[in-house]
Amino acid sequence: MNKKKQIGMAVLAALITASITAWAANDPLTISADTLSYDGTTGRADAKGNVVITQLDKTMTGANGWYNTKTQEANLDGGVSMIGTDMSMSAQSVHSFNNNKFTAMGDVHLQRADRQIFGNSVEYNTDTEYGLVSGNARLIAEGTTLTGDQVEGWLKEIRAVAKGNVTFANPERNVSGSADRATYTQTPNQNDGVVLLSGSAHAVQNGNVLNAPELKIRLADDSAETLGGRSTLVIVPNQ
Repeated sequence: MNKKKQIGMAVLAALITASITAWAANDPLTISADTLSYDGTTGRADAKGNVVITQLDKTMTGANGWYNTKTQEANLDGGVSMIGTDMSMSAQSVHSFNNNKFTAMGDVHLQRADRQIFGNSVEYNTDTEYGLVSGNARLIAEGTTLTGDQVEGWLKEIRAVAKGNVTFANPERNVSGSADRATYTQTPNQNDGVVLLSGSAHAVQNGNVLNAPELKIRLADDSAETLGGRSTLVIVPNQ
């Protein structure tokens, strides 16, 4: 199947993988700043002014931050930037805890290759592979843009849900749509992805309009099925 034919939420599973872990559990970490202090009893290191944190291939910078060696918890704020081998991130603040949870707040932008995530906040759990983008959520990948008040994804089972003022668009395929909620599911390593648009579902492709309480789009053949009640299809003749 040509990936460019995948409309709507097929990009979500790939997009959530762009979420990153700020600090790994067992790798050396280096902190430098204008002022540093360390409390051996509590295990907390405070850094102020031009903070730079490096670990493996990642470098994170910010105005001020702290790191606790005993609790494996860290915080960095003040125009945070993070750059790695295959990704980048910017946010107003970043918080990491328990070595498996990561939260970025304030004008968050994550990018990996041509995949991007925007939102007011982004949370990710590396153990469960659950990710959540909240507030002005916007996801871009493979020519498709998805927006909503909130988008969450479960990577182990390849499932994603967008809620609130959901829209999607793929200009190259001349397709767009909207709904109150969208759910994407797929069996790992199988070409059986399904997009379910729920609540005032609306889709437009090549000028043809389909409205229904619910719309099910099967990505393997770009077919659509209306669900939940009376529906309307408006077909525009070829010009």
